[in-house]
Amino acid sequence: MTCAGEHGPFSRGLAVELEMKSVPEGHFLVNLQGGGRERLVNFEVKDNGARCVNSNDGQLKGLQGKFQLIGNGVFLISLQNEHHRASQFWVFRKDGSAIVKEVPDRGERQVAVPVKDDSLEEAGKKR
Repeated sequence: MTCAGEHGPFSRGLAVELEMKSVPEGHFLVNLQGGGRERLVNFEVKDNGARCVNSNDGQLKGLQGKFQLIGNGVFLISLQNEHHRASQFWVFRKDGSAIVKEVPDRGERQVAVPVKDDSLEEAGKKR
């Protein structure tokens, strides 16, 4: 067993600013993995909540929820719409992106990357 601060999945580039009390507003492009495929979801974050405004999977559109501060750049969100329900931890890194871990974690490699609009295209492709 590894601790999050050692060699675990959260160890690279973790946010260390304790003053991060809310998720930055704007758009985040997330690669969701599950069922043997990857789906792209663009979340608009506003007033500490997230809403899916674009996706290559129609059943994920409209997915929404509110972030809860866990501490030290770590937030929990429970997302739902009429087709889907999920809980995730978003662990922010110094570059403004976040590692996204499902609850329960099944080993997915998911990242939320800040983007300037509701596009499914990511500038720089940094994952």
